[in-house]
Amino acid sequence: SPNGWYSWRDAVADFLAAKDDPVLLKDWTNTVLGETWQEAGETVDHELLYQRREHYSAPVPWSVEVLTAGIDVQDDRVEFEVVGWGAGEESWSVDYVRLYGDLSRPEIWQILADKLRQSYRRDDGVLMNLAQVCMDSGGHFTDEVYAFSRKLGIDWLIPIKGASQAGKAIATFPKTRNRKGVYLTLVGTDTAKELIYQRYRIQEPGAGYCHWPVKDCFDEDYYKQATAEEKIRKYKHGVAHFEWDAKKRRNEALDCRVYALTAVRILQQHRGLDLEQLSLNRPVPETCEEVQEKPAPSLENRPRRISRSSYLNG
Repeated sequence: SPNGWYSWRDAVADFLAAKDDPVLLKDWTNTVLGETWQEAGETVDHELLYQRREHYSAPVPWSVEVLTAGIDVQDDRVEFEVVGWGAGEESWSVDYVRLYGDLSRPEIWQILADKLRQSYRRDDGVLMNLAQVCMDSGGHFTDEVYAFSRKLGIDWLIPIKGASQAGKAIATFPKTRNRKGVYLTLVGTDTAKELIYQRYRIQEPGAGYCHWPVKDCFDEDYYKQATAEEKIRKYKHGVAHFEWDAKKRRNEALDCRVYALTAVRILQQHRGLDLEQLSLNRPVPETCEEVQEKPAPSLENRPRRISRSSYLNG
């Protein structure tokens, strides 16, 4: 290059000087390459969660107080995860279902309704139904989701959509129904994902810990989807902001997890659900044993109460 011009040799030398310092590397990327700086994202290794699977002694482990489901809607299918919740929002994944079909036709909606109405047996023999369901309504089938909510019960199946602003509460339940007659609830998706990823990193069972069963529907692809997104700090015009980015990877399992979490928050904030109280007052019967593979230790020392909550049957 002509004398006085910034040469490739200069650029390489500056890169080598900056590569180990994130601040200097950001400046080099912005000024030399003329590109928007994007930091390496915060994520969770899906294999670590996959290796944590447990053998449940029943479809629903004993410590579960309530079941919720989160439904993701795609153009050719619906997917949903059933999650059980205990004290401190300790969670037990129970089921993951994919239903393929034409969502403009009634057949797939009837199949979905039947699936959502099925019961799951808890370790003590109690049959549990879904207490709350949240369903994505932000795609191409908004009207169908609204009609589905009205058909199955507007208080039970809640249409949701992501909040347009970052930092919102996980669930913002409306005071009144919208013009379509449903309780359209806004979801702080970034807030929910932040919490979910924090809980993925919890190593010991207890408040916030996530359990998964050894079950065909929870295959390795599920865990890849559940950890598909990265929290990335991006700089634009010198201003930093955070975004959750799937980088074109499939993330339906993570979305379902967000919606199931939204459902249990609605129960706690608007339906009077108290997971801690239910857990503290329900003693373990002698006939009930919860057998889990490591790393989950025995939960038998936690005090429990024998009584059927109204949440058991939806």
